Formats: sequence, structure tokens, C-alpha cells
Amino acid sequence: MITAPLVDVAAHPLTGTAAHPIDMNTGMFFDTAAYSLMKHGDVPSIRGFGTELANALVEDVPWLLATGRPIVLPVAYLEAKPACFYLASVVCDVLNEARGQRTPARVLHVHKDSVTHIDYAASSAQDRRKDLASIGFRLVEPVRDAIAIVVDDVRVTGLAEQVMVDLLQDNGIGQIVTAYVATCDERLAADPRVEAALNHAQVRSIHDMLPSVQRGEFVPTIRFLKRLLADPDAADFLAACPTELVQQFRADAEATGADFLAGYPAGTAALCAESERRMQATPEGVRHG
Repeated sequence: MITAPLVDVAAHPLTGTAAHPIDMNTGMFFDTAAYSLMKHGDVPSIRGFGTELANALVEDVPWLLATGRPIVLPVAYLEAKPACFYLASVVCDVLNEARGQRTPARVLHVHKDSVTHIDYAASSAQDRRKDLASIGFRLVEPVRDAIAIVVDDVRVTGLAEQVMVDLLQDNGIGQIVTAYVATCDERLAADPRVEAALNHAQVRSIHDMLPSVQRGEFVPTIRFLKRLLADPDAADFLAACPTELVQQFRADAEATGADFLAGYPAGTAALCAESERRMQATPEGVRHG
């Protein structure tokens, strides 16, 4: 394995407590409401944090704008995308605009062979290690000598980051830049509540995302899909969604696999029932797929 040099960038280095994290750059309280919305698919929050992270990259790693080496932003997922896919897409767009006519950076799919049902934010480090060890990760194309910008939302334990770094180094990556919306200092990271507190600061129920959905400012994430399928009120939420989104939820859920669906029997039944109801209500001549 070639050990690629690492560069770390964080838009919001955090200290303080799980209930009141403080941005060390500004001394102000971190916007946990926007962070929570971003994690669950709110487009304005994704765009805002993605732009901040891109700007931090340009400031801290200015050579990214001038390099002629290929730049990839690897994101691991099976079918339903995580929030960091959308973050990486925003970062990629901002970097490409700043890089001008140079070869565009691009988001690179790292294939996961399964999706488990655990909530990482509420799991111990031991359970996270066990879960990560049970999932296969593979690159879908060569990355030798390229620059990888590993975008993620928060670093608490760093376990998921290490899996990605090891995979990239095993495949001959030339340089790795880790780029986080937020990182936790040692004291904050030691609080087992911190990640769950950030994730649920604003979105405590799936219904908290309905305003984003109804404004057309929502993208489906694997985190939200899990919450939707696990929620006893999934049918009510789905009834308030546009048909296109209902069908996207179903396509993502089914593509994730039978083992995944088996973990959410009630939610899967509600999703399929709503999807079928929409299909029956749509005139045959204007159905799509």
C-alpha cells in the first residue's frame, strides 16, 4: 500500500457541548438547525454548507485550483445517496468554476455492497467498527496518482474516514484531502450524544421535512429513507409528498435490496401501497416507467 499524504480541512471546527457546540472560527454557536436539515436532504442547507466547505478548501488548499492532476470526490453508497453525495456535488461545482478551463473535478461513486439498519450517530465505536467491517467497498474505476477530496458532514470518531482512506491508498491514490463541514475537538468528540444531537437538532420527526418537500427543495438521502421506513406515520408523510418523490423513495428502497426492505416491513408496505395508489390514479397515457 502506498501511503498518500493527507491534508485536513474543516469549515466549522467545533468545541463546546453536544447541546451547544461552538464554532472555533467565529466563537459563535454552530447552526445546528441548518446542519440537521442538511443531513436529511434540505437543498438550501446542503448548498450553503457545501459552498462554505468549498471556500474553506480554496483558502486552505489553494493549489487545488492550479493542479493539472485529476481530482475526484469519492462518495460511498449503494443506491440511495447519502447527504455527503450532495455536499460533494456542490463542492465540485464551486471548485470547477474556480478552476476555469482545467480538467473538471468530479464526484466518484464508491460502491457499497450493502446497507445496514444501525444509526451510526446512536451507535458505539465498537458497533460502528463491526458494521463497517461487514460492508464491502470497491472503487468503480482507477484512481492511481489522482487527488481525492473526501467530503463528509462531520468527524467525530473518524472511523468511516479511515475506511475510505485505506481504500484509496490501497488503489494508489496520489493525494488525499479530507474535507468536513464540521469536526469535533477531543472533548466534544468524547460526548456520545454529540452526533445524534447534531442530526436531530431540527429534524426530530420525518414530518419536520415536509416544508422542504412541499417547496421542492428536498433530495432523498439514505438517512431519511431509513427514518421514513421506520416511522409508524410513514403513510401520512407519503400522502403529502409529490408522486415523483414517492416513486423515487420506492425505487431507492427496492434497489437497496431485499435484506434492507426486510428490516422495515411496515414502512415498506406503506411505501408500496402509496406508490401503487399513485400509479392507479395516473392516466395510463402519462405514466412514466
